[in-house]
Amino acid sequence: MSAQEYLSLGDPTIRADRFATYRRLRDHNPVARVEPDGARVVLTRYADVERIFKDPLMRVQPKAGEYPADIGTGPGATFHKLSLPDMDPPTHTRLRKLVSPAFAPRALAHMRSWVERIITDNIEALAAVDGEVDFVEHFGTRVPAEIACRLLHAPAADAATVLRRMPALNAVLTHTPITPRQLAAADEAAQFYFDYIGEIVDSMRGNLGPEDPVGALMLAEEEGGRLSRDELIVTLVGFFIASYHTTMVAMTNAVHALLSHPDQMRLLAADPDLAPAAWEEVLRWQSPVHFISRYAGYDFELHGETITEGTQLMLGLAAANRDERRFTDPDTFDIRRTGNRHLAFTAGGHFCIGAPLSRLEGDILLRLLPQRLPAMTLTDPNPPWNDELVFASMTALKVAPKGV
Repeated sequence: MSAQEYLSLGDPTIRADRFATYRRLRDHNPVARVEPDGARVVLTRYADVERIFKDPLMRVQPKAGEYPADIGTGPGATFHKLSLPDMDPPTHTRLRKLVSPAFAPRALAHMRSWVERIITDNIEALAAVDGEVDFVEHFGTRVPAEIACRLLHAPAADAATVLRRMPALNAVLTHTPITPRQLAAADEAAQFYFDYIGEIVDSMRGNLGPEDPVGALMLAEEEGGRLSRDELIVTLVGFFIASYHTTMVAMTNAVHALLSHPDQMRLLAADPDLAPAAWEEVLRWQSPVHFISRYAGYDFELHGETITEGTQLMLGLAAANRDERRFTDPDTFDIRRTGNRHLAFTAGGHFCIGAPLSRLEGDILLRLLPQRLPAMTLTDPNPPWNDELVFASMTALKVAPKGV
């Protein structure tokens, strides 16, 4: 593919063999213009993606202080404007500083016992299964839902109702064209969350300390109005969405990676202290999110291409994390890899604020699972995947917990 050719993001071959496509783009078209007019570009090399993330002049919004017109003015638009990942400085800087205590070491220490209990209970449920089971259905979706509900003090029984509305919000939380029908659904979902999470906030007020993530945020809201009520609710929903979706995908990816590489599973079973490194390698090797958008804050040249201010930059996290210019043998899954500075959590000022929680969950899961279920095997070596470009994930993962 030459630099003059346009990339069609709707091309089914991209999804059929993503990493081969990413490799071709890195090698031959590192600044890939997207159909139909080339107004968007896809960046796939690690150095380029990292550079954009760390450049404070690159924007999350198309224009400074402006938001996409097609998100309207309803509850969905409010969610977009107050969502931490969709904010630029100085608003982002202010809010991030207020939100940071939610995942500070004290809060994580407070959370570890109940996160471990949820993961342990669900591993035991898997261990009781004879024969084949779908890991996505019986663990991958259940554990993140329980963690997300516990994080927000929502009843576990409400998980299905709350999670069912999440996809509708994606239309206003991502930087893709939105139809009137999608906007209406997003507005309805946003209003539901304002009402539902608002009730939880009101019921918990005064009952949570600063060691609790929600309590830390509520204190920020109460102390001089530094965090508005709407900001508090949108931030909590953001925690719910992020802790559910990325955890679901990452846990499923972890089990698939380990069962597809039995030698790595044996290494981890023999040395549980490899769990943190194994989690980082999972995130690098099969990133839960494949693309994140930024907008050029000024005109610049990259690989002979002129990128003008306001151009949408689709940053390929999954592609960058397999870049041989940065990682040795990048297509090899190696839990003993060192210097693993992957970009699954992005980089710079928008580095994922929930990364400490993800690492806590991964450490617990990968310490316990190989010990309790060392004989677990894949029963379907080619699991089905969804058709999403950004949020690629397995829709099922058939395993035999006790082996075959």
